[in-house]
Amino acid sequence: MAITYAELLERQEENRAAFGRMLLNWRRTNGWTQYTACSWAEEAGFDAISYGNLSVIEQGKAGELRQKAFWQLGELNRRIAEKDWGPVKTQAIKEKLEGAIPLGDDECPAWTPLELWACYCGLRDVPEAFRTTPAPTVGQRKATELSSKWRNQMRRVVDECGLEPSDALNSLAVEASEEHRKRFFAVLTGFGDYKPEELAPLWIEGDLYLPKRWLDQWEAANRKGTKSSGRKGKKPVTA
Repeated sequence: MAITYAELLERQEENRAAFGRMLLNWRRTNGWTQYTACSWAEEAGFDAISYGNLSVIEQGKAGELRQKAFWQLGELNRRIAEKDWGPVKTQAIKEKLEGAIPLGDDECPAWTPLELWACYCGLRDVPEAFRTTPAPTVGQRKATELSSKWRNQMRRVVDECGLEPSDALNSLAVEASEEHRKRFFAVLTGFGDYKPEELAPLWIEGDLYLPKRWLDQWEAANRKGTKSSGRKGKKPVTA
């Protein structure tokens, strides 16, 4: 279907946001961080898009992209498609490259700067494979850190709102969906931490996971109840 220049301008922000999400989805599908391309380029000796520029593009905040950005992204894509890794010595980078897939669609499996520019402008659709954002890849260290943060949030609310711990745990566990409730309760009570593979289906967006949402909803309800009853902190203990 034909599209006019005026219509393209009207959808400009929407198209740029879709382009950025596509790059984010592509990067995460490959298991890359925002630093992977730069680290690879530095070792292999080619010009890659900076991690700072990539970040603002992914967020849809980059404004008008220069031609160089499309050439840099196109070069990354070409090297992935042709498995042209270059003289890479770092094992971690090699592992990221070996499983990487190029950005493209059925008509053009490995997009060049031209297809990338057309998508950015809204003249080419985002490939179906990169329309949905996969959960970010986290290691056990990050999973343990998140589990600890969520336990600490629960304990802080229990302390500041003067809640009875067992009642607080039960009311908090109910915030979780039934399929995740038992595991959520176990993590909150310190019987192990979440594993990375357990966090993937709990991811929402950015750095937000369902356990954090459940905790925030529960905290808001308890603080509202504390405020309306006029209580501050724990009840005084009488002799």
